[in-house]
Amino acid sequence: MQRVLWARARPRIAPLQWIGHRFRSGPKPSKKPKPSPSHHSSGPPSFQQKKWDKKPNNRAPTVSPDAFPFLEGTTVSAQAVLTFFQSNVLAWTLRRTVQDRLVGFGVPAGDAKKLLAAFAHAADTGFFDTTEAVEKYDLLKLRGTDSMEVDVTFSHIFFRWLAAQDSVRGVDAATTTALVRLAEAATVMHPAEEHLLARSMRRKFIMHVGPTNSGKTHHALRALAAAKVGVYAGPLRLLAYEIWERLNLGQIVPLGATEEQTAEATKFGPSTDNPFARRCNMVTGEERKMVGVGADVLVSCTVEMLQIGLHADVAVIDEIQMIGDPQRGSGWTHAVLGLCAKEIHLCGEETAVPLIRELLKETGDEIIVNRYERLTPLEVEQDSLDGDLSRVQKGDCIVAFSRSAIFALKRQVEMQTGMRCAVVYGKLPPEIRSEQAALFNDPDSGYDVLIGSDAIGMGLNLKIRRVIFESVWKFDGKRDTLLSVSQMKQIAGRAGRFGMHGADEKPGGFVTTLKVEDLPILRKTLALQVPPLLYARIAPPGPMFAGLASRLPANATTESIFLASMHAGLCPPYCRPNIPDQLSTVCDYMDQLGHFTLPDKVFIMQAPFPWRDRTALETINTFIGTYYQSMNVDLVPILERLGYMEMLENAEAAMKSPEGRGTTGRRFKPSNELPGLETFHKILVAYMWLSFRNPVSYSAQDQTMELKERLEHTLHWCLQEMTRIDGKNSVHVQSKRAPIVFKTPREMQLEAQQLGASEAQKRTVSAELLSAPI
Repeated sequence: MQRVLWARARPRIAPLQWIGHRFRSGPKPSKKPKPSPSHHSSGPPSFQQKKWDKKPNNRAPTVSPDAFPFLEGTTVSAQAVLTFFQSNVLAWTLRRTVQDRLVGFGVPAGDAKKLLAAFAHAADTGFFDTTEAVEKYDLLKLRGTDSMEVDVTFSHIFFRWLAAQDSVRGVDAATTTALVRLAEAATVMHPAEEHLLARSMRRKFIMHVGPTNSGKTHHALRALAAAKVGVYAGPLRLLAYEIWERLNLGQIVPLGATEEQTAEATKFGPSTDNPFARRCNMVTGEERKMVGVGADVLVSCTVEMLQIGLHADVAVIDEIQMIGDPQRGSGWTHAVLGLCAKEIHLCGEETAVPLIRELLKETGDEIIVNRYERLTPLEVEQDSLDGDLSRVQKGDCIVAFSRSAIFALKRQVEMQTGMRCAVVYGKLPPEIRSEQAALFNDPDSGYDVLIGSDAIGMGLNLKIRRVIFESVWKFDGKRDTLLSVSQMKQIAGRAGRFGMHGADEKPGGFVTTLKVEDLPILRKTLALQVPPLLYARIAPPGPMFAGLASRLPANATTESIFLASMHAGLCPPYCRPNIPDQLSTVCDYMDQLGHFTLPDKVFIMQAPFPWRDRTALETINTFIGTYYQSMNVDLVPILERLGYMEMLENAEAAMKSPEGRGTTGRRFKPSNELPGLETFHKILVAYMWLSFRNPVSYSAQDQTMELKERLEHTLHWCLQEMTRIDGKNSVHVQSKRAPIVFKTPREMQLEAQQLGASEAQKRTVSAELLSAPI
């Protein structure tokens, strides 16, 4: 079916075929050795650097972006940073990508080489050798870098140096002036001052920090449940969904509740009639679930959808350590600096505390830090499974890092143990991940083992007794890399979750590995401390891009505009710019089509399109192409033309057939069809994202919701059908979930109109529920 779908999709996207070719004929991954274990040792940080000959007649060898040396340590001395800078600055100036970037900023090729040569000469002759220079030119930002970050940091140092020069020999003064003006347009030295509403109030921050399974988020959510007006913001739709569900069903005991009140609420169980139930709306980029309107309605959302200007009594920002994430960290920085809430609870790792203190020095807000210890013990087992999956036990979770590995493990465990396995991985829709988790947690479902990816590390309450690492290495798109200390701790910490063990079980969790050679690495890594975060991420303000475009050549590429914001703009010592994912791919896409305005380009850059899924991307290209042709994107005809409706109908027919045969009469094979159905779900989610921002052109919102529900039901059935015990189909199991009655934003608007709601109420619905911050 997938081959048929791909064949049908290609002929209908002739103007956009280059995208498909790009993904099919991209550079082949090079075979490179695994990083040395010394990179992850507990000893002092080492410099990952090459020796370059600084003689003018000896050019440094070409260095690929992912091979450039970097300085991994976060506690490196200033002298060590200076040594690293001096050893690598010449190699950086000789890189073709650096020269090409300056040319893209409008610098003549000859002048670009002269400017970079002058910069390298200044470093070679001692310009940066003093303590004052190290501080003034922000050389310490080289600490804690990777290959991409070191490029950005060298560029920042270069632009600071250039601004301090009266002239550069042999270079036209107009060239240097233009570059300095470009840097000024891209600079954000006081990000807190962009949030004037938040600066007009005195806020109180309460940080809840500790390891996984320490109860830190639980304490924050209790404060939220007791608030009149409040908001929760997390990193995943899955987390937003879980908190929305728990608040509406009264599963969070509000702060200040008495023992008698708690005992009375327990009698109700999870229910909207529970005395502790709070009406809570859910707002994510792709979905809205509206339970009510009014001052006492809470909101659960993803960080990117947080309305920072909406005044609240209590706000909870989860996984605060993601403030340092290169792609998404600016969402957390935006929340910390701009959220208009009296009391803001930040939940996450201890590593974020020094950085948050640094950010709040600029805002003058109060901060309290509450530290928590793990509620149940976590023990690393003496032995690995030595590759023997027959030793898997009830309550185990095996963690793997590829979809193929997850399903291979599922088949082997079911064959060797007779136990059924639920699965959780990143490409599954959040609703399906939640359903699979519920099956694993239900002692009566028959699903006794969980096979999952690192997606188990966030957003799911799981009754895991033991975590088994299938591997401690993960492919990062270029090579296998060792999991970080934070990643291993986050995943291992899911074992032995407090309050989720049986009455006859001793509290606590266990962790081990499938392979013998991985166990010493796991034991050593879990004993390490996670290094503190050094930098918060910031994103350029929307208006900045217009200013940058005006200072670049008229024919500048889209990538040059975004690169200018990253490489030319200066920021505080404790901040770094966001690094957009797939930047080159997205910018090439926009430039090839050629009809995007600058606001369009910023809009597309922020869209959560699946750039790595070529099949889904082809359909999204069709959406956008249709929009520019007719301004009206009718969903179903496009899906029918590309074969997706046939795919869904084939699966639904197989669900109803006793023999599992689809509309083609052939036996339906869930393992073959599941990837296509997952892609279909991504397409629907992308359409929902577009429809919330442009409901006139993307008007099939109701149809999309209906298709999404049908598809999720089908996906759940496929996963059940893929469970085999003794060659027989699995027993169909319905998870036990309490219903929550909700409405879509459109239904809320219609209801308000039918009831003759006041204009003030209508404005509340429109402003608070339907807004989609970009």
